[in-house]
Amino acid sequence: MSSTLQDLVNRAVFYSTEVQTHFGALIADAEWEVDFSSDPHLTFTSAEGEVLRTRPHLLGSESGREKTWLWGWENVNDFPDAVVGLSHEVRKFGAAEDVSELTTPELSLDEELALRLTLASKEATDKWAHYPAAAGAGTTVWLLVDAAEIALPAPQVKVSVRALMQGLTQTTVTDHRAAIDAYVAKRGIPTAELPEGGLRMLFADGSANLSFDDQRRISNCDLNAPLEGEAAEQYAAAEPTGTPTEAAAASRATDSTSAPAAKDGAAPPASTPATPTPAQTEEAAPTESAPDEKSAAEAAPAPEAQAEEAAEPAAEASDAARGQQQPEDERLLGDGSVEPAATETPVEEEPSKDAKPKKKGLFSKLFGR
Repeated sequence: MSSTLQDLVNRAVFYSTEVQTHFGALIADAEWEVDFSSDPHLTFTSAEGEVLRTRPHLLGSESGREKTWLWGWENVNDFPDAVVGLSHEVRKFGAAEDVSELTTPELSLDEELALRLTLASKEATDKWAHYPAAAGAGTTVWLLVDAAEIALPAPQVKVSVRALMQGLTQTTVTDHRAAIDAYVAKRGIPTAELPEGGLRMLFADGSANLSFDDQRRISNCDLNAPLEGEAAEQYAAAEPTGTPTEAAAASRATDSTSAPAAKDGAAPPASTPATPTPAQTEEAAPTESAPDEKSAAEAAPAPEAQAEEAAEPAAEASDAARGQQQPEDERLLGDGSVEPAATETPVEEEPSKDAKPKKKGLFSKLFGR
């Protein structure tokens, strides 16, 4: 059965949101460096000198100047297969599912397209972290990122509810119920049906009762912690047998084409990074960038901070659902409204050695919004 791009976005958005927030907490305040050689790596170095070495996969690039998206599998820059190989898997998936956006080499951009194509690519490849890297001259290179450290911890009720709220602010989700069904399946969260088509999500630390309107949108979210009463009995009966995080780790161990590198405590490689130069703009050259100077708790909350911020999710979840029906310019944008990375004005002058790249909100940067 074929899918649409929107179907893929619906299935990917909530799980992606939780992974991105977790990823953001790992790399807050870090400088990044990318190498697109036959041994590609994307390295994040914290102010304390801690290094996280990840495996990047070039999906594609968006040009703010040309207003187009170019898929990495078109590979006009002759990058090694190790760099663009995963993008070919996306194209094959798109052909099998009859999703034209995944098989058309170049597409006209709109505000959400790059993120939506990335979400679809996550669903196609089961790689759930991404990083939009500014490449200069208004170009952003979108990467899927592998690293063992990105694996999620066990599900927590407040963290998951926050992922739902944030996911609804990132892009259009047309079928909230289908999106949640996909999320709980990926996350290994037991559920129980409620009257009138509702759904209860069950966790070791609590439960969340979700109601839906006649258009399958979330109309209410009632969070209960700790786990008790009927929900506790349902959770015990569900007998969780491990999380998809464990399955994903096993999958990565057997995936020779994209095995992640472990966290490296040494300094980044001394070799000069290959230039991620999308053909959409000849002037584009990689520029070292760094996320916002905010702490991880402010810019990309760790699970504990997420739990605090999700203390009253019922009203916020309902507001987020309603916010999707507002005009685009009134839609909520998560942790602050910022311009996409691709619209940043490139620096024309040669920066001084002491100058640091301009930074932006980490949460928004990670989502490309």
